[in-house]
Amino acid sequence: MPARPYGYVVKVSARQQIGLGLLTLLIVPLALAPLEIQRRIVNYAVAHSAVEMLVAYGGLYLAVLLLQGGLKFLRDMYMYRIAEGVTRQLRRKFVEGGPRDAGIAEGTRQAIISSESEKVGGFVAESISLPLLQAGTVLSIAAYMLAIEPLIAMVAIVFLVPSVVIVGFAQPILNGLSRSKITVVRALGEAVLRGGRGEAEKDTRPGDLVERIYDLRLRFAGIKIATKSLNQLITSLGLLSILLVGGWLAIEGRTEIGIIVAFMTGYEREVPPVSWTPEHLCSRSPSWPESTHPSRLSSGVR
Repeated sequence: MPARPYGYVVKVSARQQIGLGLLTLLIVPLALAPLEIQRRIVNYAVAHSAVEMLVAYGGLYLAVLLLQGGLKFLRDMYMYRIAEGVTRQLRRKFVEGGPRDAGIAEGTRQAIISSESEKVGGFVAESISLPLLQAGTVLSIAAYMLAIEPLIAMVAIVFLVPSVVIVGFAQPILNGLSRSKITVVRALGEAVLRGGRGEAEKDTRPGDLVERIYDLRLRFAGIKIATKSLNQLITSLGLLSILLVGGWLAIEGRTEIGIIVAFMTGYEREVPPVSWTPEHLCSRSPSWPESTHPSRLSSGVR
């Protein structure tokens, strides 16, 4: 098996990743359509009391939403199918066993079969298409905002940068906690299977391992909640900046109300999405968790 995670992704799902990538590229441009339609509804239909135009834009908006929903449904089902396929493959490998798997501790084998294989499958399904969708959405919306009203766009982007930095700083910390937790959970499984047989060293007794897992989960939760709270605060400040700067420009007659409405909607989509938050990264991280690294799958608990 490839030593690096993306090598494994390519090996087990190269064709599926191509199809998933093409489907994702169809979804990205549709993120701009609702923003432009919102702008036109406010600036043209509402401002000129044009009921027919309002109905037409409303119908177009509904059509875009239905198309987006349909494509996202197909994409999510495709991703789910890939994830479950990889999970099934890994479970079969360890259920059937082989000469190279003879040295795997029973607790490690059970952990991989029961839960860790699902995390690997989830990572394979999302590793390429999800970053592609998120990056494409952020870049396309940023370009749209800069093209329509550069000043408001620049103010909004200034508040976007700290969110990206915070998530980037928290990711490796949470990945490390996740790796440690998985290793300790495996060790706990081994200790329980031993049933107290043999001499247990310090920090390998079941009670000590339970306390270690408790500590790791609390540290993980603290960092995750702090990161989420900071991002929510920064997002609120960014929306406030759009409202204040955009409102001032509108009062001065230098911009339109519809632009402010569209920008506020677009900004909420630009901030690091849920899948970029530590909650996601900890379980399906691009930095392959040590416990589910292909090169570790036959080595047991270290």
